Amino acid sequence: MTYQELYQYAIFMLSRRDYSTSELQRRIERRIRETEKDSPTAPECLPQVIDRLLESQYLDDSRTIYSFFRSYLNKSYGPLRIRQELRLKGFPSEIIERVLEETDTDWYTLCQDLKEKKFGTAKPKDFKERAKQIRYLQYRGFTSEYINALF
Repeated sequence: MTYQELYQYAIFMLSRRDYSTSELQRRIERRIRETEKDSPTAPECLPQVIDRLLESQYLDDSRTIYSFFRSYLNKSYGPLRIRQELRLKGFPSEIIERVLEETDTDWYTLCQDLKEKKFGTAKPKDFKERAKQIRYLQYRGFTSEYINALF
């Protein structure tokens, strides 16, 4: 693949949804491996393509991470789950931590609303039901601090 073909493919990918820099780079590398087995020019062009996308602001990790953060927050994910999902997307840890600190999110209220939506306002009847609710909230990414405050 030539430089122009890689750039066009990257633009095509970004037109569909936002990607982190590392995620887009992995996708393009996979595309290179799938299309041309022995093209020496394609891997060498990849950093230039990424740089051009960054310069033209088509690729912007700070904008993208806030978008993903809002999306995960709307899904009622807790801070641990959001942190893990953003790491899987390839965002640097320092940016993830900055976003989590900058946002003014009331995690306790979010955890409480999720518990009430899923299980109602009544207290669990027995230990088994309580354990089920705790496991669910942990799966959604809430810390034991917020979960224990509910029970």
